[in-house]
Amino acid sequence: MTQAPALPSLEVRAKPIEIFAPDRYATELLLLYAAPLFPAEISPGFVWIVKVQPPPTGGGWVLELLSLIQRWLESARLPWANVLYDGNRYLIRPSAEIVQSA
Repeated sequence: MTQAPALPSLEVRAKPIEIFAPDRYATELLLLYAAPLFPAEISPGFVWIVKVQPPPTGGGWVLELLSLIQRWLESARLPWANVLYDGNRYLIRPSAEIVQSA
């Protein structure tokens, strides 16, 4: 009896997201916020970057990530976040209420 070849995995992994931070404090704060929600690590190099790995299923993680970035921007009092995903760079700013109060 012949066995059928194994089917390739249908699991599609989301690409990692890189979030740039201006300094060590902001990097550690971002890692602290991200770690309970996503696998996250500080990327080695000369620039402070936190690499976040979204879950392989569903797109609900996008809202969680944006909420996480908003909380981080508020807490670290940052004017924006540079985010790299799938070769595209995004500039995320805090909500209008935060900008007005700062």
